[in-house]
This record gives sequence, structure tokens and C-alpha cells, in this order.
Amino acid sequence: MTFGSYYIALSIIAIMISIAGIILGLGIAMNEKSLKEFGKSELFQSFVNGAIVLSLVAIFSKNGLITQIINSIVLKSSTSLSCAGFETYNYAICFAYNFLTGINGFTVNSMHFASLFTQISGMLAAVSSIYVAIALISSLKFNFIIGISLSAIFTPLLSVLGNIITTIVFSMLSIEVQAALLKFAGITSITILLPIGIVLRTFYFTRKLGGAIIALSIGLFCVFPLTYLLNAQLIFSYTSGTGLAGLAQSTSQLKNSILTSAGSATNSTSQGFVSSIDHAISGFSSYFWSVVNSIISEIALIIVEVFFLPALSVMLTIISIREMARILGSEISLGRFDIF
Repeated sequence: MTFGSYYIALSIIAIMISIAGIILGLGIAMNEKSLKEFGKSELFQSFVNGAIVLSLVAIFSKNGLITQIINSIVLKSSTSLSCAGFETYNYAICFAYNFLTGINGFTVNSMHFASLFTQISGMLAAVSSIYVAIALISSLKFNFIIGISLSAIFTPLLSVLGNIITTIVFSMLSIEVQAALLKFAGITSITILLPIGIVLRTFYFTRKLGGAIIALSIGLFCVFPLTYLLNAQLIFSYTSGTGLAGLAQSTSQLKNSILTSAGSATNSTSQGFVSSIDHAISGFSSYFWSVVNSIISEIALIIVEVFFLPALSVMLTIISIREMARILGSEISLGRFDIF
């Protein structure tokens, strides 16, 4: 939190206390009930604003109470964190960023894992290599009595792999969007949004808006990154994280099998062409579909990790922001999307 905004907020609160005192004095002098009630209300609100400002500075500073609680929660589950810049003193944001796109990965319950982006990138490379190998075979043409092309045989396989690659790329895009949102939260929640909310909370006409912005900044700083720690615990409670390594090995073996089969088919004579092609296709057909089944299983897990659990994180964050806004005297409505 920037102390410049803190001093600005305290100065505005002092001014509002003076104005409220003057209004209250005028109401007493003129025996005007409405002025007295307004003056008393503004005095009360100004003292409440002062308490809020002092509390927020105390609990959200670098060594504040909330920051220490967040860091202790994260360190109980993860002891290996590599934080930079915007993540330095909020370990929850640091963990969430490493969980999504960290180069060095992250640690959960003493087990080290690669980030989601790194894992999915490895899957994309493996599936793409199979796609290229099958595309190479499908482009082969054999000229004997008539010209024969294998594209009709392998086009359905390429279609399946193309859909898988599209899903993987879209998952990677989703991860990058989430990482960008976390970076935004780390940079702006306490240093920009919270000071703005504090200043607006001190004015009579912008009090509700200020309360809503304060609630938003707290939700982005505390709740949103902590939900990723919950997601990591949920994910790795039922998976060892080694499935993608085995999948990479399987896809590499499948690619080699495809290329070997293509080479044997290319070198065959016209008399042995049919039997060679039949042997080549039957040789990797069953293996291909077993690998595809493994890929689809991993894709299903990725969809849960990259789409469903982040949606849960957003829902929990919105609910917490709404409840904190109510405590601060504001109301956040989502219109017809207001289902929480």
C-alpha cells in the first residue's frame, strides 16, 4: 500500500470531521433536527472511515496481519517458491502464478510438479509430432498400374488429432489469461485499487463506490490467489502428476513406429505392396488408439484443471467480494447474472 494515499485519506477524513462538526454545531444552534442528524451521521462515518483506513494499513502492509496469515497458509503446503516483482510479499499470488506458468514449477505437500503451462506444452509437442508423422504417411503416393494415395485412410486420424491440438492450444490460452489476471491482481490490488477505494470511501457521495472498490481489492489480493492453492490440493490429491511423462514416452514410441512403417511401405515392391501396407497399418493401429485414449484422458483432466476449477475460483472470489462490500456498506449487483 502506498503511504501517500494513506495520508490523503486521513487528511480527507480530518476535513470531513471538521465539516460534520460544523454542520452539527449549526444544527444545534439553529435547533434544526435534520442538520443535527446529518452532522452526527457524518461524524460517525468519518470515525468509521478512520478506523477502516488504519486497519487496512495495519493488516495489508508488507508485514501486516493478513499478509502473514496468507504466507503461513501457503508455506504449510508449499516450501519451494520463486517469486519476483509483484509477487514478492504475497506468497499466495506467487504460488498461483508458479502453479499456472512458473518456469521452475511448484511444490505441493513436499512433491514438486511442473506448471500447468509446461505440462500442457509437453503434451502439445508430443501430439504435434504424431500429427506430422501421420500427415507424412498420408501424403505418400504409390504409382504402380494406378496411382494410390493413403490420405483417405489417415484423414480421420488427422481430424481427431487436429481437434485434440485445438483443445490443447485453447487450454494454454486460458492459462495465460489466468496468469495475466493474477499479475494484474498482484500489481494493482493493494498499490492502486485499495488506496483509491480508501479515498473514495471518505467522501459522502462516493462512499458506496469506495467500499465496493475496497472489497474488490481485498478479494483479488486474498481470496482469488488462495483458491489456486485449493485447486492444486484438489488436483494432486487424485493424480501423481506423472501421467504426462508416460504419455510423452508413448507418443514418441508411436511416432517412431509410424515412421518405421512408412519406410517399410515405401521400400516395398509392387508384389508385396498390399501385404506391406496391411502390415504397416495393423502394426500401429491398435497402438495409436491406445495412445489417443491416454491423450483424451489427460485432456479431460486438463479441462477440469484449466476451466472448471478456475470457474470455481472466480465464483468464490465474487461471493467473497459481495459479502465484504455489504460489510463496508456497499452493494454489488450483477443484474440477471446475480445468482450468488
